[in-house]
Amino acid sequence: MTLGEDINLEREIQKAALLDWGHRVLFAICCAAPPPLPSLEGSAFGLWLNHKGSLLFPGPFGLEPIKIAMRKIDHVTIPALLADAPPKPVQIYELQAQIEEIRFLMDNLFRTSEARESGRDPLTCTLNRRFLPTILSREVTQAMRREVPFSVLMLDIDHFKSVNDTFGHTCGDRVLRGVAEKIVSACRASDFIFRYGGEEFLIALVEIDMDEAFRIAERIREMVSDASTDSFGVKVTVSIGVATFDGHPDYTHLIEDADKALYKAKDLGRNKSVAL
Repeated sequence: MTLGEDINLEREIQKAALLDWGHRVLFAICCAAPPPLPSLEGSAFGLWLNHKGSLLFPGPFGLEPIKIAMRKIDHVTIPALLADAPPKPVQIYELQAQIEEIRFLMDNLFRTSEARESGRDPLTCTLNRRFLPTILSREVTQAMRREVPFSVLMLDIDHFKSVNDTFGHTCGDRVLRGVAEKIVSACRASDFIFRYGGEEFLIALVEIDMDEAFRIAERIREMVSDASTDSFGVKVTVSIGVATFDGHPDYTHLIEDADKALYKAKDLGRNKSVAL
C-alpha cells in the first residue's frame, strides 16, 4: 500500500514538473526572452526521467518513447521556435501537443506499474501469471484437505494471430479486454482468472465439479461467440479445455490436463469446450 501511494505521489510530482517546464518555456517565448530556452532534458522532469525514472520503469521499452519525444522537443521543436521571431501559432500548438504526448505516455507507464504491483495484468485486469503457483497450490491443498471439487478451464482465443496481423494490435487488445470481461461476468467473485499467455486465460473454479465447470465453459464460449462484431471489432470465438482435480498433489498436473483438453477442442474445429 505504501508503494502504491508513493507511485501515485511520484506521478503527480512529475506531471507538475512537466507542466511547470512547459509554462516556463511558453512564458519565455511570449516575453521574447533571449536564447537559450530551458531544455526539457535539463529540467527537473528530465533529470528525474533519466535517473530515478530508469529505476522505477526498467526495461528497454518503458521510457524509450518518452526519451525520444523529449529529444525531439529539445533538438527539433525548440530550435525551430527560436529560428522564427516571433514563432508561428502552429509551432506553439505543436510544442503543446508534444508535451501532452509525454504526459499521456507517463500516465500509461504509471498505470502499468500500479497494475503490476497489484498483481494484475495491465491490459485485461485479470490476475498476473506469476501469482498462479501460489494460488493453485493453495486451492489444491484445500481440495485435498476438505475433500471438495476444484476445476480449471484453459481458454484460448481462436486464430488470434490473424486478428493482430489483419486488423492490428489495437483491435487485438480490444479483443483481449472484451474476452476477459465475458469471462469475469460468467464467473463468481470467488473464482480466479489469470492471463496465462498472449491470448490464453486460465480460470480456477473453486468447489466446482466437472459437470458444472463444463457448463461454465460453455456459457463463456457462447457469450464470446454471440457477442456482436461491434463489441470486438471482429468476429471472435474461443476454445476451452476443462479439467477437474483428481487427487494429484501437484497443481501442474491439473493444468496439463486442461491443456490437453484445449488441444482436443482445437483439433475438433475450435469454438468448442472439451472436458477430460
